[in-house]
Amino acid sequence: MKTIAVVLLASILSATVGLAQKGTTEIPFTMDRNLILIKAKVNGKKEYNFIYDTGTTGLVLSETLLQENKLKITGKTTIQSPNSVAPDQVNTLTVSTLKLNNFEIKNLDGVAVPPQQIFSPNASGIIGLSAFTGNLVTIDFKNSKLILTKGKLDISDEKVVKVDLSKVPEGYVKVNGEEMLAHFDCGGPEAISFPMEWKSKLKLKSEPVLFAKARTPGGEVEIYKSQLVGTISFGSIELKDPSITLVTGGFGAINFGSPFFQKYATTIDMVNQLMRFDSF
Repeated sequence: MKTIAVVLLASILSATVGLAQKGTTEIPFTMDRNLILIKAKVNGKKEYNFIYDTGTTGLVLSETLLQENKLKITGKTTIQSPNSVAPDQVNTLTVSTLKLNNFEIKNLDGVAVPPQQIFSPNASGIIGLSAFTGNLVTIDFKNSKLILTKGKLDISDEKVVKVDLSKVPEGYVKVNGEEMLAHFDCGGPEAISFPMEWKSKLKLKSEPVLFAKARTPGGEVEIYKSQLVGTISFGSIELKDPSITLVTGGFGAINFGSPFFQKYATTIDMVNQLMRFDSF
């Protein structure tokens, strides 16, 4: 499930992107709680902190950044969190250049939202999956960097998983042999979260215990801790009797979040819709 914070999925972001990529680019990042922060220069001027989030598609900017850089509004579109009641209408815009170290993205379409809808007060925007289309992106938590390279993943590799990357990366995992839909969201606060509505499908060590509540666009949700009895498996990964959370609110998939990602070097191939998980 797309997590407990307010989550933005841009529904119409048809960017024309020019990527200046030679060899390998490494982009260092810092962490703000469960969020990856990278630095990017907007239109060759000021540098800002951006969240890199596999749970967001396209580019989401704070309205403050839009105003500071006098970016031109190009139209309107809608964005929506998966469990929200109705979509929000927001302004669209185009950033001429977004530069991260020696990696430059040109003519990137995005949307502008109120600053409070950016997940961190230390960030001015969110860079999602589609910004790096055409390159392999490896999230390397061990060395605190994103690694951008040319190439492609091989579906025959046992560590590679087929996913749909049109929005949040999603694919199927096996829970005690049963296939279930899962989202891979590097900004999610919990390692493995299940919809509470799926509780009857799961074998649990003990009754889930409430430990937190949170607000989402769809209303308040409750978060429960428990432990799965059995295995979750996909690719070459097999998680035995993992600790999990169960979340109310009508989410429709398992969510693998930041604490899960931190155990792997995760490589994303947008063109071929594949992800690879390498244990550290």
